Amino acid sequence: MIFTSYLANKLIDWYRRGQAYTPPTTNFSQGLLTTTKGPRGNSTAYALNDTISLTANDGKTHLYKCTTAGTSAAAQSTLYPGAQNEAITDGTAVFTEQTTALRAGLGGAVVEASYTNYARANLAASLANWAGTQGAGTTVASTGTGVPSTSNNSTLTFGTAAGSGPTFVWATAGFDATSGGNMLDIEPLTTPKTINNGDPAPTFAAGALVVSMDN
Repeated sequence: MIFTSYLANKLIDWYRRGQAYTPPTTNFSQGLLTTTKGPRGNSTAYALNDTISLTANDGKTHLYKCTTAGTSAAAQSTLYPGAQNEAITDGTAVFTEQTTALRAGLGGAVVEASYTNYARANLAASLANWAGTQGAGTTVASTGTGVPSTSNNSTLTFGTAAGSGPTFVWATAGFDATSGGNMLDIEPLTTPKTINNGDPAPTFAAGALVVSMDN
């Protein structure tokens, strides 16, 4: 999980500075974040500001933006350590990791899905809807002692895909409103998903969206 600056500021002011913060409850929603070009391709031409996703050497999915136009190398190899804000020369193109942009929230390289009929999946923040840290499907206060994580206790369903062209989803994000509002955190997908025109509504089955604090 990547906290946005908005949420990080709220949390620090709450638990270190004695300021009130009321987290979202009924309006807590998940959205889908997209790239312009999908996962990184071998020997592929990229224009300035194209965005891609890839699994870096740290084993995690990252968002990168093309900051020098060019053609990627014939193989990804070990080019990408996965460091925040790293600039990687890949063939004749240069890609820059986008964690700083992600923390800033929507805008620039951080784009929410916008295909026709797209809608965030609302799942209110509650013990019943999100599992405790002790395991999937639990509905009581968290008591886990390992790496803290939660998952959805019921299916999350987004709007049915419609509109021109494919949509390349690389991450899901938590929001404090069903539309608009503030982006709170980002969860990169283990395997990015391409949504094509006419595909069924994207879903996360119960327990499929695992949000871990160690990301």
